Amino acid sequence: MNRRLVSVFIIFFMTLGAFALMHDTADARKMGGGKSFGSKPSYQRSTQQPAQSPTSPARTQNTNEQARQGQQAQQGAAAPPMGARSGFGGMLGGMLMGGLIGSMLFGGGAGLGGPGMLDMLLIGGGLFLLFRFLRARRMAAEGAGPQAGGAQTHERAANAWGNLSTASEPAYGPDLPAGFDPDEFLQGAKAIYVRLQSSWDKRDIDDIRQFTSDEVYEEIARQATEDPTPGKTELLLITPQLIEAREVGQQIIATVLYDVMLREDGDTHSRQDRELWHFSRDRDRPEDFWVLEGIQQIER
Repeated sequence: MNRRLVSVFIIFFMTLGAFALMHDTADARKMGGGKSFGSKPSYQRSTQQPAQSPTSPARTQNTNEQARQGQQAQQGAAAPPMGARSGFGGMLGGMLMGGLIGSMLFGGGAGLGGPGMLDMLLIGGGLFLLFRFLRARRMAAEGAGPQAGGAQTHERAANAWGNLSTASEPAYGPDLPAGFDPDEFLQGAKAIYVRLQSSWDKRDIDDIRQFTSDEVYEEIARQATEDPTPGKTELLLITPQLIEAREVGQQIIATVLYDVMLREDGDTHSRQDRELWHFSRDRDRPEDFWVLEGIQQIER
């Protein structure tokens, strides 16, 4: 009876450990981790989800078709290997767990001449195969990140840029700061989103530093310390929308709504992500970089 109780506890803790390891392996998130941090301007509309700008049926159908084609292509290339590994691991896990439970219930361990010997062998074999399986997944993810993220991902993103456009009806008013070009700004906003996400995937914190405020940089650096493993984020569609641009003292404050379709590490399906990014720049220094002052999640 005592041996059976010990076996139950061993199974319980082994299962918890397996889930923890699988979570650490698969938990790769985009820059910012889906959190709000940094400074936010005193702008009431930015705390609510802005209304969708009117779009034509043809444009909506074209956008949906592009996202569907990109998703089908990615699933066709990546799903079979993942399915093979998952099926193999599930089969072995089921066999090992079944054997362990059978040994526990029917006293198979006593037949080997030692207390719980069969249990220990099954647990040891299960842990070995589990670590081997998880290590293979991690190595595959790390290998795909820098390679695909370097050439293939940027190539796919570059091909997609030509099919993207900003919102047809701008949400900002006519009173823009002097010399502020909204079209040029939105082009730069799209480019900086891609660059920062690429740098985050590589955990290139030094590159992120030059485009962020101290507060934002400290949070990104903290997240990189907690999750130092490089990842892979595919940006399928990016639509930046200028929500507001105004002067505050010597600074120009600009708020951008990013409506992004992306696919993260380990995901087989793409998802939509909507965030408000707040930028600032010295009014008298147009040659300077725009600085990311804060990231704000949209309340739904």
